[in-house]
Amino acid sequence: MPLNRDVLTASLATAFALTLLAFGSHLPMGTAVRMGPGFIPRAVAIGLLSVAVLILIKALLARPARADDAAPDAPIHWRGAASISFGVLTFALLIQPIGLLASATATVFFSSLAQQGEGWAERIVLAGSLAAIAGAVFAYGLGLPLPILPNFL
Repeated sequence: MPLNRDVLTASLATAFALTLLAFGSHLPMGTAVRMGPGFIPRAVAIGLLSVAVLILIKALLARPARADDAAPDAPIHWRGAASISFGVLTFALLIQPIGLLASATATVFFSSLAQQGEGWAERIVLAGSLAAIAGAVFAYGLGLPLPILPNFL
């Protein structure tokens, strides 16, 4: 089987799912009605592993294209992958020290850098708006015990 985009995608999804399982393995699972802190990481990891298996099956069953009718592969958009990954990492590192509003603002701002053509003002308005919605939904609507503001405020 040649190494193609589907195999690489399945490999990355599997690596991320295994990382989630490793980091969430010490957290209590809870139940579906009363979820523990390990429920979501495991559920996401199982979902990712399922998607990775489906992608790998698709890659294995795909008929190899002849050289004359093969379409060129689309380029990989590294800017998008890097900015969204950096945004998620930013949220993970900043949620406890600076709270939900500031970390969600930073996450949306950095993730918005994946799209070209937007101005700084639009990115800042988008980040602030989505952070306010996240604060309203998760902290107040769902009552999750998340720090909204930094501890020093």
